[in-house]
Amino acid sequence: MSSQLATFPKEIHFDDESLFIQWKDGFESKFSLLDLRKKCPCATCRGGHGGKIGAATKQIQSIKLLSWTKVGRYAISIVWSDYHNTGIYSYDHLRAYSEGKEEAFD
Repeated sequence: MSSQLATFPKEIHFDDESLFIQWKDGFESKFSLLDLRKKCPCATCRGGHGGKIGAATKQIQSIKLLSWTKVGRYAISIVWSDYHNTGIYSYDHLRAYSEGKEEAFD
């Protein structure tokens, strides 16, 4: 299979605790919503603008996913129950993280 299939979702859905992605190459990923929220890749959550990494998310104890939308052909944007919605989660990073590459969102 080509690497493009590996990082392109066939299906995305979620429940109260997890986000699920079935990739076009057949691989299936399951992500903890709380973990994804705490790993938000936006500038504010990643310590941009003079902040510290994790300062914006460390107090979050639980979270729900309200909705998600595709961003072009490379990512999804998530609206969280705390109404944060500026993080863009690339398919490449999501796939790498689900394969155990902890540094995917660092």
